[in-house]
Amino acid sequence: VPLTLSAQLDNCTDVIRVLCLGGAHIDFRARDGMTALHKAAITRNYNGVLTLLELGASPNYKDRRALTPLYHTAIVGGDSSCCELLLYSRAQIGFADENGWQEIHQACHHGHAQHLEHLLFYGAEINSLNASGNTALHLCALYNRDSCTRVLLYRGAKKDMKNSNRQTSFQVAIIAGNFELGEFIKNHKDSDVVPFKETPSYAPVRRDGHNMLTIAPTLQRSSSDNNLNIPEWLSFSAGQAPRNPNGTLRSVSNPRGGRSRSPSRSRQGEDPKKQRGRLRYRSRGGVGWGWGAGNSSESI
Repeated sequence: VPLTLSAQLDNCTDVIRVLCLGGAHIDFRARDGMTALHKAAITRNYNGVLTLLELGASPNYKDRRALTPLYHTAIVGGDSSCCELLLYSRAQIGFADENGWQEIHQACHHGHAQHLEHLLFYGAEINSLNASGNTALHLCALYNRDSCTRVLLYRGAKKDMKNSNRQTSFQVAIIAGNFELGEFIKNHKDSDVVPFKETPSYAPVRRDGHNMLTIAPTLQRSSSDNNLNIPEWLSFSAGQAPRNPNGTLRSVSNPRGGRSRSPSRSRQGEDPKKQRGRLRYRSRGGVGWGWGAGNSSESI
């Protein structure tokens, strides 16, 4: 799909605008269920994400796995501006995959601390559980994600929560061999928690994408003008119309003088004697139609 492909290119702003102006469905799903915004988010294309959102793309459409563009930014990482822009554009938080992993779990699994910070600031549940009962802090302890662990603890994550195996995040870190991280989790105090003091800001209520495109005004259909100015050589009055030598009018619309399909017109210009012969033959009450005595007739 052209729009899906263009969303993955650098400097794609003008291409996306032209395609949408030409009628491309901005939220069209490809065979994998992904929209152009999904593709732009996965390729970390900030300009593509920004342009699509400005034109009215929805940040909450899901692919075949029921995942949103925001979810994919938590996986691919990179510059967190795409994640922040989607959150600012009212992307919903809390969607989970088939294993119950939400955006916050993916960010901690892959060690994307800045994405995690944005998710928490916009209201992600810091102690949410996946299908195994693990919190984001459990995953940080398992995969030795030091920076994400610090973000979670400083923002108020509960370190004493247990997973389905009745293990705390400290115990998970020790079992995984991440002893330094385990000691940091153990020694963290509740007095070290620094909650957010500001409230998140959101984009104004989005309008239709069609209203945000600069489209040329529609041409209005006007009624036909019966008083058209036509060239003098076409302006023939009844007395000035060209005539054939036999006195009948000659059509000026067909310069080649093509034969008319009308039977009545085809008889114009006939020999008057032939016309009288035809009438005389018909008036005798015969059932034939011809040119008089001696001529072959065609049965009706």
